[in-house]
Amino acid sequence: MVTTVALALAAGCSSSQPVAPPTSSQAPPPITQGELCDVLKKFFTTELHAVDARTIPNISTDALLKHGGVCELAQGQNPIGSYSVRNAPDDADPTWGRRGFVMTPELGEAVWVYDLRTDQGNPSNTVRFATRINKWNAVLEIRDTETQTDKGELHLTDDDKRKSVKFLTELTTRLAVDR
Repeated sequence: MVTTVALALAAGCSSSQPVAPPTSSQAPPPITQGELCDVLKKFFTTELHAVDARTIPNISTDALLKHGGVCELAQGQNPIGSYSVRNAPDDADPTWGRRGFVMTPELGEAVWVYDLRTDQGNPSNTVRFATRINKWNAVLEIRDTETQTDKGELHLTDDDKRKSVKFLTELTTRLAVDR
């Protein structure tokens, strides 16, 4: 045993673990309104293939989103979607009290969907996705047939819904880091 340790030390090996650089326990800085809108637009154009989308920030693009934010997208004068998020420590309802949302575990553990395209009492072309991550509530709204792609109207597929949920939960998780 002494020989093995001596050989290991002589060869430059050490039995101690390498020291990792210290990590910061501080949360990353909040994103700006402009960054939120850029991320939303990128999702619509890259994943849903929307064309000619433009952002409509609700506040200055330099404003930090410490407690929440909203960004809307449009094509021409037609709204095609939005993302809204808020820090809501005392409100566990990510749907903001809207009726019609259904918890949809097949799309994600904390995901609710309201597909107004199938709502007999209030049909429209809108699909809303909601989630709660930590103490943050968020809603992603997509106006299905209002959104024009390079092939015509969007017509959300199940794959598009999965992409939408992934986008919603990843962006909300990024914002929901304890600050």
